[in-house]
Parts: sequence; structure tokens; C-alpha cells
Amino acid sequence: MFIDTSGLMCLFDARDHRHSSAIRHFDSTKARLTHSYVLAEFVALAIARRAPKADTLQFVKAIGSDSAIEVIWRLTRATRAGA
Repeated sequence: MFIDTSGLMCLFDARDHRHSSAIRHFDSTKARLTHSYVLAEFVALAIARRAPKADTLQFVKAIGSDSAIEVIWRLTRATRAGA
């Protein structure tokens, strides 16, 4: 399953009317994939919706470190060079 920005927001925000459905879909599959650009877009969306920044960043950190979710990282030359 590819997890896009709206899917992450539904998982993150328990107030979203699609939250329960998002959890069911997330739990129903073992193959989970997202992209570093999606994580960046999620942060921007969460901030725009006035979600607590600490909670937002903790959620992204958890996604990035969860071995059950493959994150495709797009690295720039500067990132690869350690700049």
C-alpha cells in the first residue's frame, strides 16, 4: 500500500472522520510504502491545520523508523555529500 499525505493525515488525526477507516486499511496490509516528499508534505499540512508541532514531528519520526513501512528517501547531491 502506498501511503500518501492524506492517508498519513487520517492516521495521525484521531478527529478525522476517516481515522478509523485509515487504521483498518493500514492494519490490513503488510506491504507499506511512502516517500520522503510525502513526509515533508505531511509536515506542511499538519502545521497548516495547526496540529501540535511536537506531535507532528514525533509521528514523522515514528513513520521513518518503523521497519514495517518502507520510506523511499530522495537525497540531493548536498545530502549525499554530507553538506
